[in-house]
Amino acid sequence: MTLLFPDAPEKVTDQPRLHAIVIGVADYPHLNGGSGPLAADPLNLGQVTTPRYTAIEIVRWLMESYSNKENPLGSVELVLSPSDKVENSAGMTVDVETATFQHIDEAFSRWVARCSKNEKNIAFFYFCGHGLAKDEQFILPEDFKDPAVLNDWRKCINFDATRVGMRSCKAQTQLFFVDACRGVEFGMLQDVGVEGQRLIKSDYSDSVKCSATYYATTEGKDAFGPENDVSYFGRALIRCLNGLAASNKGGDKWVVHTHSLAKSLGEVMFHFAEVYSAPLDCNPNISGLGKIHEPPTGMVIAKIKCSSDEATAAADIEMVRDGIKYRAGVNDPKPLVKEVEPGDWQVILKFPGGEFQEPPPIKLLLSPAIFEGVEFP
Repeated sequence: MTLLFPDAPEKVTDQPRLHAIVIGVADYPHLNGGSGPLAADPLNLGQVTTPRYTAIEIVRWLMESYSNKENPLGSVELVLSPSDKVENSAGMTVDVETATFQHIDEAFSRWVARCSKNEKNIAFFYFCGHGLAKDEQFILPEDFKDPAVLNDWRKCINFDATRVGMRSCKAQTQLFFVDACRGVEFGMLQDVGVEGQRLIKSDYSDSVKCSATYYATTEGKDAFGPENDVSYFGRALIRCLNGLAASNKGGDKWVVHTHSLAKSLGEVMFHFAEVYSAPLDCNPNISGLGKIHEPPTGMVIAKIKCSSDEATAAADIEMVRDGIKYRAGVNDPKPLVKEVEPGDWQVILKFPGGEFQEPPPIKLLLSPAIFEGVEFP
């Protein structure tokens, strides 16, 4: 067991809490480039690097930034391949358990038990690693396609069936993040027995009030991330939780809930697609409304440009608010892109070359997650 928070299982409370399991798989011994015996058909899959960095970053966010007065942090368990040394909440360095099917299955069972201590708990599940889809979504442990196992799919997790099975868990708010590809490989089309293991079962009498799944890409497509860094979906999620997905509840109170996160994740991933020149998307599947996080403030990605390319190229653009000023001069890159606090801002457009008549300051009311453009000319 690698329980990072709290530092001992007996310290887990039965009061309403968020309980998290984070799984990162960046080592596949039986796929292309792996260190073990190669699978008969590795399905064009090889080694990846982003899951290690992404899983650790998600854990860091949970332990350092997560805030919810009704559901404080209750537990964080990490399963990671290759194994690494990570600091727990007591400041001790511990060896993380590897993300084999058996270890994931055992960690999942412990997580469900913690989540089921109170129906007001929030269950938080994050997986980053290889994924496949053929009618259903599969997520792949470290030892997927072990040639010593006769059934290629025995060490594979059927995520869709597992999510349905989670209806038997008592936690009535359940959050799932699948940071994995959703494509189908040719070998899967030839195999009439493609299936994965469900980690939990439910029956028709079981139900859950709020079940939200956030996929890093749409069905049939790949998920992306830079080598040796956090995935694009992981980056987008953290920035959304830190304010880009916040909804104002009056005054200084900001809340990220299941539906606001779904909306903002889509907007931020579309923005990232432009920034990183990658075919990025996401696919939320939300049932029910649940509060996730209370950031200190909302945030907005402001992308300020004119309504024509000619005006944008000729413009000197300023964003101004309460003594804060951001500027993109005529020769600077456009649009002017800044992540700012929401509220009233002014945009001042100047045209030093006299190409357009300068308008009076333009008043804008910015709200999460993305604001783009001004109507001029």
